[in-house]
Amino acid sequence: MKKGTYYIWIIGFLALVLLTDAYVQISQSPVPIWQTEWFMWRAAALVLILAGLAYYMYHKAVEKKKKEFEEFKKKILESQEKDWKLIAGELHDSVGQNLSAINIFVQQNIRKIEEGNAETGGLVQASALVVETLDEVRRISQNLYPKQIERLGLTISLQAMIERLQSATGIKFNHNIEIIDSYLTKENEVQFFRVVQEILNNIIRHADARTVNIAIRKSSIFIKSEIEDDGIGFDAEAAPGSGFGLLNIEERLRLLKGNFDINSTPGKGTRFNFTIPLR
Repeated sequence: MKKGTYYIWIIGFLALVLLTDAYVQISQSPVPIWQTEWFMWRAAALVLILAGLAYYMYHKAVEKKKKEFEEFKKKILESQEKDWKLIAGELHDSVGQNLSAINIFVQQNIRKIEEGNAETGGLVQASALVVETLDEVRRISQNLYPKQIERLGLTISLQAMIERLQSATGIKFNHNIEIIDSYLTKENEVQFFRVVQEILNNIIRHADARTVNIAIRKSSIFIKSEIEDDGIGFDAEAAPGSGFGLLNIEERLRLLKGNFDINSTPGKGTRFNFTIPLR
């Protein structure tokens, strides 16, 4: 028998004994029951039983929270490992190859200069690759940490991200974003930005959508967000969260103490709703 079940049986047995005793005493007492010494002792026993029950419930809640936190840390570590592998691959495949090509162009021109056959074509190509590499480094840096939030604020950063995605994908993004700067802590602003970014990336990768509508509004105590696409949709109940990249979103929203809801039907698009409290 589990330890928790054992406690429940003990508390239940004591409560049953107390109720039986109370019934007997009430039926036999010649005076009102609350005027007897028995009542004082049984009231104290009842308080102890309730206190024991409260302690048990508190203990179980603490254990549950601890278990959830350990699972959450494991998921975060797995997510970070996945992100680092992705970044390492991008650095190797893009930045590393560009730097190798730049080195080849520079070495070739050094030899030509030494031989008295200086040309500018290789240097022009090297310069173009330097510019391309800098853009790639900025993109990777942006994925690591959206520093424009500190410079421009959360609202403009979200709008800029949406416009970049529209330019890169050809998907039409209609957005109505109220000013939400300074209503979250700096850490939570980054998490909120990542949630929106992750949802939009999922739509781009999986939804085959032509139009996406984004509405982010602020009430007195919440920020309410709705992101809807006209894509292929999916079975929200059957599809595993990790399969559609939803696990990362749910974990970030847990950090934000937010609520997350998905409505989707195959062939009829998907609507993401999430609400987070202001700081």
